[in-house]
Amino acid sequence: MDQESTRRPRAPRLSTGDRRREIVDAVLQLARDRGPDAITTHAIADRIGVTQGAVFRHFPDKASIWLAVFEWVRASLDAALSGAIASGRTPLSKIERAFLAHATFVATHPGVPRMLFHELQFAGETSVRAAVRATVGGYRRRLARLFDEAKREGELPATLDSTLATVLFIGAVQGLVIQAALGGNDAFVAKGAAPMLALLLDGYRGAGETGSDWIFLKNRV
Repeated sequence: MDQESTRRPRAPRLSTGDRRREIVDAVLQLARDRGPDAITTHAIADRIGVTQGAVFRHFPDKASIWLAVFEWVRASLDAALSGAIASGRTPLSKIERAFLAHATFVATHPGVPRMLFHELQFAGETSVRAAVRATVGGYRRRLARLFDEAKREGELPATLDSTLATVLFIGAVQGLVIQAALGGNDAFVAKGAAPMLALLLDGYRGAGETGSDWIFLKNRV
């Protein structure tokens, strides 16, 4: 077999914007089946069929790649939350849809939580960790406003702590992610989302209430 036949097929020439998006997508794909530390620029280049030099022509270093990835995560989560808010008729229905949209997002991109946890577990501050904290912080604030609205509308108890309700919301999705990882079954996140939401609604409403009469959940059965 001659040398030419063993060469890797060259990737098609793309614009700078398209190549950058391709690199970000490659990182998200690689994150599905390996830890963040194993996502090297060599692995990224191999995934899209270019040289490492070609990767560095679009991003000066690995940190800038990670920043682009987390910017994509921020924009995608914002879009998912905005879509949920737009489709809900009441504050609580918006919260319900936001939870399911969040679960769908992490089920579709299982490597994203892994990358977020990896960045947040270390002490100190870097540009990447600052971006991650800003993404999570902004998302939490938007959710907290939804809980405040649901309280004002009388859909949730006035005594509910909106900050803790938001922590529980995000923590419930993270719990589904952890169980999916332990069982080696990414589909567990999507499968467990609706039952988990029902438990959350009961908890948010407080003792003596049930969530069995929520129209949104009944329509999903």
